[in-house]
Amino acid sequence: MNDRQLEYMLTILKEGSISKAAEVLCISQPSLSQMVRKIEKETGAELFSRHSNPISLTPAGECYIRAAKNILEIRKNMETEIQELHTGVRGTLRLGVPVQRGMEIVPFFLPKFHEKYPLVKVELVESGSDDLENLLLQGELNLACLTTSAKSNSLDYLLVAVEQIVLLASRSTALAKRIPSGQEIDISDAKDETFICIRRGHSVRVTQDSLFDTHHIRPKILFETSSIEVAKRSVPACGAVMLIPRNYIDINPELYDRCSIYPVREINQERHFYICRPKGYPLSLYEEDFIRIFRPDLG
Repeated sequence: MNDRQLEYMLTILKEGSISKAAEVLCISQPSLSQMVRKIEKETGAELFSRHSNPISLTPAGECYIRAAKNILEIRKNMETEIQELHTGVRGTLRLGVPVQRGMEIVPFFLPKFHEKYPLVKVELVESGSDDLENLLLQGELNLACLTTSAKSNSLDYLLVAVEQIVLLASRSTALAKRIPSGQEIDISDAKDETFICIRRGHSVRVTQDSLFDTHHIRPKILFETSSIEVAKRSVPACGAVMLIPRNYIDINPELYDRCSIYPVREINQERHFYICRPKGYPLSLYEEDFIRIFRPDLG
């Protein structure tokens, strides 16, 4: 059965007779009757009871019409979905987000994004920036929010913000008692303190390890964690210190009362927050709008 046959059969049922349906369809009655006989021959059963007025369906005809309606609905839905995919109002956004930054990013963008694109599914992949870069290169992600340096020639890096890494120290540490909060320090000033560390795979850990290696520092490590949230809340509770992007302190202003914050002289490279995509990757409409949420100047 094809779409034209299905529409013709539904029109016969709606109009109550083959003759009236032929008028509506602007075809001859013999042609329409011949089409009905052809369909009945193919199905092996009569579909209309021609002795009733208006024409009625046989049990086989009810089955046929039910299937016809389902087929036409499926085709309509398919065409709608394809059109929505083409125009960028339906699809799946596979988005990479660092575990910690997700607490900032998701509540910020998702309400705005979902309001405009309710039919776009957002699949979040949470991991460290290095891992997310690799997933982009492997084609597993559409976009990723990364805190890194622009280092791959196969990726496009759109700068969103420049951030500073500082040392967060409990007020109970010798460092905090010796040096006023806000004063620039050398990393060696904290060499005798107990550190809480972010695990490898995160950009702040790369900065930390580079500092320790350059200055031949082997401080005491209390514990390692993948969660900046866990680490920063443990600093004042455990009398420890950690290297942390300043923006993660700013979202918890109570830390300013319980900790001292120090710019570190040796950190001469600022931290860069990017939205990243595979180079040459064509953006859908909803992917372009996702970027505009963070960079409205691109609109």
